Amino acid sequence: MEGVLKTAKAILLPGAIGALILYFSYHALAGDQGLAAWTQLQNEEARLAAEIEKLKVDKAVLEASLVRLRDKTMDLDYVEEIARTKLSFVRPDELLVAVR
Repeated sequence: MEGVLKTAKAILLPGAIGALILYFSYHALAGDQGLAAWTQLQNEEARLAAEIEKLKVDKAVLEASLVRLRDKTMDLDYVEEIARTKLSFVRPDELLVAVR
């Protein structure tokens, strides 16, 4: 009986430790908070940082446009350009040709 217990301890204890190591290794690599998820979060962070930079550039363009449209600094040529391009306004003596 004593020999069976020694054999069981010699097999089961290392097997249980090995199973625990495998379990924690798997979750460290492929779990919800493992290396794979961390890599995906890093990629998402880089994508969002690029999007933020693009939005900052767009914001700067819009702010420059707003400065040109304010009462004190109104650029009448810019107002006419917007009316012609965005709203398709024309003068009475002009002809509008739509190109598709």
